[in-house]
Amino acid sequence: MHVAFIGTRGVPASYSGFETCVEQVGRRMVERGHEVTVFCRRGHYQDRPATYLGMNLVYLPAVPQKHLETLSHTALSAMRLPKMTAIVCMGVGNAPVVRSLEARGRRTVFNVDGADWQRKKWGRFARWYLHTCEGMAARGNSVVVADAEAVQRYYKKEYGRETVVVPYGADPPADGGTGTLQELGLEARCYLLFVGRLVPENAPHDFVEGARVSGLDIPAVVVGDAPYAGGYKARLHAQAPAGAVFTGYRFGQAYHQLSANAGIYVLAATVGGTHPVLVEQMAAGNAILARETESNREVLGDAGLYWRTPSDLAALLKEVWPDSERRSALGQAAQARATERYSWEEVTSRYLELCEASVAG
Repeated sequence: MHVAFIGTRGVPASYSGFETCVEQVGRRMVERGHEVTVFCRRGHYQDRPATYLGMNLVYLPAVPQKHLETLSHTALSAMRLPKMTAIVCMGVGNAPVVRSLEARGRRTVFNVDGADWQRKKWGRFARWYLHTCEGMAARGNSVVVADAEAVQRYYKKEYGRETVVVPYGADPPADGGTGTLQELGLEARCYLLFVGRLVPENAPHDFVEGARVSGLDIPAVVVGDAPYAGGYKARLHAQAPAGAVFTGYRFGQAYHQLSANAGIYVLAATVGGTHPVLVEQMAAGNAILARETESNREVLGDAGLYWRTPSDLAALLKEVWPDSERRSALGQAAQARATERYSWEEVTSRYLELCEASVAG
């Protein structure tokens, strides 16, 4: 079977969970004997190899504007899709392209993620557009994929639409070394970790505020960046406690090392379904303090601790940080849950089943 992935920035993964999912699932599809094509945004890659981990890469331009970049690239990608190809599209904002493909008799496997329109980074028009796209996705005849049961319930309640739950997977960090820590002046198991795009809905501001209020004399490490967010990032730096470390984007070996050696991982995101980084930090065996949300409870269960406000987070940090045995027990529980529930091999099998169903009609 030939499978094409559209709607993301492409691979190698260098931005978000969608790209990581495409990379991990696509490479495994290739290993199982399938042909895989990933459409990549030309502007995101200086080096443009023809293949990566066995996947064929096609580079196309995109309008370099916050609200048009994704949709313009996905539309161009749709025009280049070979016949008799199973299509996996990521991101509910691509619903107009998915519906146009359906009008031409082509069903997709459409991963809609969470309620993207609720993200604070969007203005009024963008929120209206993304909310409208939810309805478009729900009315279509593609296979709609939710990454969490909470998202599945949302689509059923709001639109009466049945969806298929396929979560994200995770592997333990491939590199537990300390080279990146030495570069950043960090010590193993002696820092707090946040990972994510530096945008309001991921709430790094709550992370740095909680770390500051806790008064703990340990570095708060912020891994991530974001285009179009200069003002917000400046406020984060101003708000952060003394000793905070902003690393920018870190992928591959650097990300693995930072994950493998964290003392506590904090998930602050306010919206979304299954956060891939949460599953990754579970697989890394980290003690996890997660924001109280339905989806986070679904993923982490009793293997972590929960908070609602920066003050709650500060109190938890002061309670948990001095107790190394408790942190170790939380990490072991999180890792065991990740091993049991979040396997990339199983995720790949589910996507292949859905791809076959979409092509069969």
